[in-house]
Amino acid sequence: MLVLTWGILCVGSVDYEAISCRKHSAILTDWRQRDGHTSNTGAFRKAISELSKFARDGGAQLIVPSGKWLTGPFNLTSHFTLYIHQDAVILASQDEAEWDLIPPLPSYGVGRDAPGPRFISLIFGTNLTDVVITGGNGTIDGQGQQWWTKFRQRQLKNTRPYLIEYVF
Repeated sequence: MLVLTWGILCVGSVDYEAISCRKHSAILTDWRQRDGHTSNTGAFRKAISELSKFARDGGAQLIVPSGKWLTGPFNLTSHFTLYIHQDAVILASQDEAEWDLIPPLPSYGVGRDAPGPRFISLIFGTNLTDVVITGGNGTIDGQGQQWWTKFRQRQLKNTRPYLIEYVF
């Protein structure tokens, strides 16, 4: 159960300072446990999908609690806050099968690294309003070494993903 009082979001016995008082809040552990090895892509996607239902009712906030959270890409929604706890690490999956391909940016016309499609960014959103990524100075780790190695060895057929991307 989540309770928002005096700018502090209380989840069980843990308090999270809230910079934005969204009317609805949830914690990622409601959908999945963290271990840094098991993919939480489905948990992120399901949580955001469920919370998107509150966009017109004061918005929603998803709290990523302490621990390591391995995930593939996920899309944000409008009127939404992604709160990353100071001891939380969002780790980008290194499994290419989790990364959807999308068209190149219209302004480029072709991919940055290759002529065809590109991998979707880890945290992505299109035509969003009122989106906040905040927290206690947690970490979003794109684990980019894999992508750079493949790029330098000319093993990529598609453009590398960005860490965070909003498209308007």
